[in-house]
Amino acid sequence: MNALSESLVENSKSAMIACVELHNKPVFPYRYEICVILAINSWELILKAFINVNMPEVKLLRKDGTTKPFEECLEIVTSKLGKDFRVQQENLSNLYEFRCNIIHFYKDHVGTIIYSLLHKNVIFYNEFLKKFFNIDLAEETNLVLLPIGFKPFSGPIDFLSANSDVKESSTAIESFVKSILTSTEKLNSEGIEDSIFTVYNMSVINEKRVKNADIITAITKNPDESALKVSTVHEVVQISDDEDAKKVKIEEETLFKTIYTLSFYDVTNQSRQLYSDFKQNAKFNKIMSGIKGNPNLHRKRFLDPNSTAGMGKDYYSLKIFEELANHYTKK
Repeated sequence: MNALSESLVENSKSAMIACVELHNKPVFPYRYEICVILAINSWELILKAFINVNMPEVKLLRKDGTTKPFEECLEIVTSKLGKDFRVQQENLSNLYEFRCNIIHFYKDHVGTIIYSLLHKNVIFYNEFLKKFFNIDLAEETNLVLLPIGFKPFSGPIDFLSANSDVKESSTAIESFVKSILTSTEKLNSEGIEDSIFTVYNMSVINEKRVKNADIITAITKNPDESALKVSTVHEVVQISDDEDAKKVKIEEETLFKTIYTLSFYDVTNQSRQLYSDFKQNAKFNKIMSGIKGNPNLHRKRFLDPNSTAGMGKDYYSLKIFEELANHYTKK
């Protein structure tokens, strides 16, 4: 990069770091108004750095000494990157609309909407920085957007309540929400499924069989309660090869962080503490051999997740101790 690009990148990083730091302050008036201004400023600088490095034919400086405005820079970069940048473009366009019309939102509560847009925007920014400038802010700063506060974090279900923050909204809010929906419709029509904001996906089905449900909810007409009321949450997952079983997609890395967390050493070490008659002998080896055939208890992790060839390491779920309890005496 030349001196101009380096300066643009450094100033952009500073603006985004300030955005995250200010957002996470426990007491900070005009939090989202100022954070969005900083985020847009950060993106304007990084977009100009991208144009300066990758599109030398584009002149950033005008004859009057001013530079291209944010919206024009966004269009130029989108035209260069195409479909891969469309979600980021729609996310930024909605935040920019909020920034330009902040005065119309002062009487309304749109924190949840802006948080969802801003949270995703910071992730988009770091991905852009890593991809085109080989800089990872997550490693440089160790900053994270934390939804921590003195009241529960609001999610989509809260907006189904009769006491929703956006009930009886102003025309400005209605227009803003409509623009978000329009962005989503545009992306869907282009075959892009990624969301412009952090969101929780949920489907409602009239289902009498709730044995394998993740969340059991009831729909209520009580005006003082949320429209959807969670009554039961099942945290245990049963892995099965039954074709009729409920389908759940889990990434391999997540499996080994949440379910298959025990190494062979962990199993033997904890077994010595749990069972009075435990010995690591032929009996134990035979039991473990049977356990390796049970996908609920064991999974092998290979160096290449797309291939089962070569060496791999065995990992076990916590449920293995329920099986071992059938063979050994608890202390």
